[in-house]
Amino acid sequence: MMKNTTFVGNIGEQLAVDYLKAAGYKTLDRNLKICSCEVDIIAEAYIDKNGAPIIAKAPFKRLLSKINPTVVSKGRGERTVIFCEVKTRLTAEFGSGAEAVTPYKAARYVTAAKAYMAGRFDANTAVRFDIIEVGDGEVSHIVNAFDENYAKFCKR
Repeated sequence: MMKNTTFVGNIGEQLAVDYLKAAGYKTLDRNLKICSCEVDIIAEAYIDKNGAPIIAKAPFKRLLSKINPTVVSKGRGERTVIFCEVKTRLTAEFGSGAEAVTPYKAARYVTAAKAYMAGRFDANTAVRFDIIEVGDGEVSHIVNAFDENYAKFCKR
């Protein structure tokens, strides 16, 4: 039998995938276990100079202009692989989702990202670490939530 937290987490991850797709990201992998870390979502997008994904297909432009007008742009930007940690909260009792991503968890994501990128992508492909919080009927996307400098490799 599935735990309640697993069930809620799966729903949150599906909402996050739907959100990313609508925002112009392509999902590469989900729930990938690599280097003793489970990465919730690995996505890619072509990012413009303002840090927004570039949308190529016209049907999405109309939808996204209502959600976030800055997302709609033209041209081809920098290819970026995004490692997303999804945190679903039913209540604020245990704090926000971003607060749950500790420096140790960030370090595990950095290690997993390095292993994932090795041999799959060009060495110059940009990597980004995001947190997606799901709760209160909303999806909150924290872009560039942490980087390699935030990560701490000791468990304390």
